Amino acid sequence: MDTREILTRFKGGTLRREHAVALLAGTSPAVAPPVVALPVVALPVAADREPPPGPVPVPGTGVGVGDGAGVPCAVVGIQGRFPQAGDLEAFWRNGLQGRIAEAALPGGRRSACAGWRGHFLDGVEEFDPDLFGLSAREAAGLDLQERLLAQSAWQTLESAGYAGARLERLTAPDGTARSVGVYAALGPAGGALPPAGHRHTAPPASRPGPAARLSRLLDLRGPSLSVDSGDSSFLTALHLALGALRAGECAAALVGAVELRLHPACQRPGAGEGVAAVLLKPLAAARADGDRVHAVIRSSAVGHPGRAALGPQHGRLVGRALAAAGLRPLGMGPQSPDAGPQGPDAGGQSEVPDAGLEAVGVALEESPRTVAALVGDAGAVTGAAALVRAVGQLRHAVLLAGPDRPAPAAWEPVRRDDGTVLPRRALVSVPGPAAPAAPAVPVDPTDAVDAAGPADAVDAADTADAPAVTEGADGAGGGEGVGAVLVVEEAPAVPRAPARTGPPPGTRPAELVLLSAATPAHLAATAGRLAARLSDGGGRDGAPAAPDLAALAHELRLGRAVLRCRLAVTVRTVAELADALAGFAAHPGPGTGPAGVRSADLRTAAGPPLIEGLEETRAYVAALWQGGRLEQLTRLWLAGADVCAVLPAHPGPAAVELPATVLRPRPLEPGPGTDGAPQ
Repeated sequence: MDTREILTRFKGGTLRREHAVALLAGTSPAVAPPVVALPVVALPVAADREPPPGPVPVPGTGVGVGDGAGVPCAVVGIQGRFPQAGDLEAFWRNGLQGRIAEAALPGGRRSACAGWRGHFLDGVEEFDPDLFGLSAREAAGLDLQERLLAQSAWQTLESAGYAGARLERLTAPDGTARSVGVYAALGPAGGALPPAGHRHTAPPASRPGPAARLSRLLDLRGPSLSVDSGDSSFLTALHLALGALRAGECAAALVGAVELRLHPACQRPGAGEGVAAVLLKPLAAARADGDRVHAVIRSSAVGHPGRAALGPQHGRLVGRALAAAGLRPLGMGPQSPDAGPQGPDAGGQSEVPDAGLEAVGVALEESPRTVAALVGDAGAVTGAAALVRAVGQLRHAVLLAGPDRPAPAAWEPVRRDDGTVLPRRALVSVPGPAAPAAPAVPVDPTDAVDAAGPADAVDAADTADAPAVTEGADGAGGGEGVGAVLVVEEAPAVPRAPARTGPPPGTRPAELVLLSAATPAHLAATAGRLAARLSDGGGRDGAPAAPDLAALAHELRLGRAVLRCRLAVTVRTVAELADALAGFAAHPGPGTGPAGVRSADLRTAAGPPLIEGLEETRAYVAALWQGGRLEQLTRLWLAGADVCAVLPAHPGPAAVELPATVLRPRPLEPGPGTDGAPQ
């Protein structure tokens, strides 16, 4: 292998940095990993747009900085729930309006001190077990944080169009289906609030971590890691997910974070809560598959300062992340970003000047400081809130108000002297705690009170078995936090498809529209939500105002999970579909809905039809689709067959954004144990 081939394979992401260095130096690496060829699509670059930069070479080696440098990854799904913001649209509005999402403790929660305020989620004890096929008893065995994360993860997969047939086709290099890594960042296990008067017992020591349980719940078959690095937990988890994607260990990665402050030991004024998840894919694969790209993660850097000061460490991480993204701002020295003096008092690399950042399109840094008004001190979910806020600003081309900006402003891209327009870029960082905060646990545990009024005090057993809150573990102080930095870039422009020129609406071929849900109530509510969206025009964030019926039907077939309660309707226009779904939502159930809408409840059926899973069946169903035999397909669908599995997985959902399946959460008691573990 000559030098050109080594560098080409390294830049293409098929050769790790340490192995490239070893080959260039003429030595043999200890273990040669399998070479994984990621799909690469040659895309035209507009004349006035900056071409994607490659990795910056390290002097003396000719090799780029960072494992997987120059292999950007796309955010293809993103969902979250934050204080006073039940979804990301509400979170964006709160940021746009400069709202401070601080409130009193929700009624019914026990508090460490009376009268304190923070940033809280409502209804955290509610969960939708039917969506996951769980009984109430099984659901009660999950920690409250795990429940919230599971629902957010489901919505993320669904929003990305990977909850159904497309998920099956995310394959690992060895052919394993559903190849999605799961990386979970959770707050202390005691986030679950035990029932009043309950005496804790220790959970089983061998119980698997939250990420492993989420992988099992969603049947995802990639790497599965739970991460705890303090406030930077989400960004650290995302950093690990990027490495797995670039190494070919999984086809996609689901990264989530959740933080609850339910146990009095986790509470203090200004504490915050939230839950969020993102789905990542290599950018080349996402564009080849037609995925909707919300933003691009160019690079990341993670590190602990040891005994050195946090300030220089953060500057060093910023420089390392920028170099891994192929960016060299003015003011950055020519040395390797990892170079610098050693020792506890070493200054390291200094902060990159603002002018240098702006010269490479970076006009924004989101951090715990910028999201404090929206989520407070949110522990493990801090980095997720910062990323969500950055992605919103990149998508809308608006810079939100913050500590250094009094009001929102249009985000104009940087244009170089030669006319080249740079993509909008942002840093997302959690540099680590800089100063001690107020103690988390009251001196006297009997000081704890109920937020709704005088009620059960926290007994000694509650406090004894509470999660240990160590310095820096959740922003509580000290210099123990791990720093993390992301370089995030706006999504590449996607040319609009030319308008269809065909027969007028009503004369086009009929489309078979399929819906499914966990229960009849879920099905009716989901049909009603989709009908309302279609009646309102269907489009948002630049999506077409009137979605194409064929694209909409295709996305419902491939992007949604196939569940046991099903609906089928054949229509010729979007308006006809909206009316049919609205009628079914008003009068759900087999034989009671509007004419043409057929449904079935298969929950009590013995199982899938005998023909399910046979190659002959797949060929038969494919022939039915090819021949337009919609009646036969409808009957198979309502009998329990998965008629969607044989369809081509793409084009992706770029032109159609559908409303999420309706959740029907209900209050569930947490299971016994400090983390709700079943005993």
